[in-house]
Amino acid sequence: MSSAKRPNKAKAKATASEDGSGGPRATTAAAMAIGLATSTIMMSTILQVGPAYLEPIYGNVLAHQWFASGIVVCMAVGAALGSRLWRGLTTASTAGGSEADARTERAIGAALDVAALLTALAPWRTALLFQESRRLGPVWGPVVTHVSLAAPVAAASGFIAAVSVARLAHGGKAAWAAACVGAAAAAMWAGHGAAGAYGGCQGLLLVAGYAALSSVMVRLLSRRRRLLLLAAPAVAAVFCVLTLGSDPRCASGVTARNNAGSAYHMLSRAESATGWVTVSDEAERRIRVLRSGHSILGGHWNETQESIFGVFYYADAVRLVAGRRPENERALIIGLGIGVAARSLHEQGVRVDVVELDPAVYRAAVDFFGLPRSLHGVYLQDGRRFIDDAADASYDYIVHDVFTGGSVPAVLFSQSAVAQLSRILAPRGVLAMNYVGTLSDTRTMHHVAHTLRSAFAHVRCFAESTKDPVGVTNMMFFASQAPISFAPGALRRYADPDSIRGHVLAGMEANEVSVAYDEQSVRLITDAWNPLPKWLAPAAQVHWHAMRGMFPDEYWLNY
Repeated sequence: MSSAKRPNKAKAKATASEDGSGGPRATTAAAMAIGLATSTIMMSTILQVGPAYLEPIYGNVLAHQWFASGIVVCMAVGAALGSRLWRGLTTASTAGGSEADARTERAIGAALDVAALLTALAPWRTALLFQESRRLGPVWGPVVTHVSLAAPVAAASGFIAAVSVARLAHGGKAAWAAACVGAAAAAMWAGHGAAGAYGGCQGLLLVAGYAALSSVMVRLLSRRRRLLLLAAPAVAAVFCVLTLGSDPRCASGVTARNNAGSAYHMLSRAESATGWVTVSDEAERRIRVLRSGHSILGGHWNETQESIFGVFYYADAVRLVAGRRPENERALIIGLGIGVAARSLHEQGVRVDVVELDPAVYRAAVDFFGLPRSLHGVYLQDGRRFIDDAADASYDYIVHDVFTGGSVPAVLFSQSAVAQLSRILAPRGVLAMNYVGTLSDTRTMHHVAHTLRSAFAHVRCFAESTKDPVGVTNMMFFASQAPISFAPGALRRYADPDSIRGHVLAGMEANEVSVAYDEQSVRLITDAWNPLPKWLAPAAQVHWHAMRGMFPDEYWLNY
């Protein structure tokens, strides 16, 4: 019996090998494993790098807005192409098992070649698209640039997943189902974000290098080891080296190209936690500005050292609330910028602690904007974590200003965050919270005010200006457990009336914004329900146009 069965088993095995319905040969299995592993690495990297690469030109909100949806669409397109290719392989009359495996290996290698070449060229393509950013605008600009930047990687990943899984589940409708499963698996792997430590330009070149190296490995495994097949990975490697040596975005520190023929003399440049952080001087207006991504964190007039944004002096009003002036005053600054509030309070004898997420911002404030090194404490960490861990009644004043790039970290505006701010304030302490938006967006403003009132008995709000209801403006909320009022003339007498500080404080009360609202129309902003990122998206577009109006394209393209 056993001797009679062996020929049948051998015949069945041969038949499976001929029609391709059996398992792939060893080299094909290895090629699929390499392709899937490389797809995982490439997608993890591009998910981190893609928005970061666009952030200096479009800001963090607009750079992220359609990115995830675009990735899914491109992966689906790649998966559909892979499924169609596999159907062609299995229906061709001449495609036996060996030929199907050979074509599978070639398809995976070709997908990796395309991803390597197009990603290696991505910095060159995006540089051209960045030049057209004003014409493309804040909506279509990020979409078009993301397609150029990330579509090759996403489509190649979907294609490789579809071809690989379809080969493993070879046969009729199962191939289509397996292709969908493969694309979904690639998407889940992509979510791990395992490559978040890489910078924008270096991350792109890393993706190209992964793809090129993997393509070479697949070619070496294949039975067709022609040198011509290694041309694409070699060309991709050459472009990676050229880009690394010539593109300032791939270098750290100020380069010769940053200051070549520019009206803005760059003094400092670093890619850090919040993106590219630069300090530049403009000779015409004689100002110095601190930039993070597509947002100006602050600046000063070089002659007087006064802030170019007068609204930052509103924070001084925390010491002018009637009936407040405790001994040994203590202040917490969350979000440093150039250090206007921190330096001002420090010079008035207040013990100041600073919490800043980005070390590059702190170094710039100290090195180029006169922030004293003798502050009581400097904590380079997440602001929410700091206030969660701080002791009760630790501060008499808190200045909360965390806006950057067209948005705010929403977690610092939730009910639980506001409750922690109230907890670490002294019983009669004062919170000054800067919120950036439009006066016409009363929905968001009222929800912020309502959330503040869940922890503070008294809330008032003062805008930088009330002249333009649809333009982006700074609005400073003051909150306390005690009534918030200013002694007659206190704001006007506080500083030299000829100074920017004196002028701004003298007019602050005239810019008060009503925070009265129907309580039935609002709800508390919580960690679980926080609509600020969605609601502030239109304001991000207005902010983008405001930044482009404040400085020319030449400035924004040089980072």
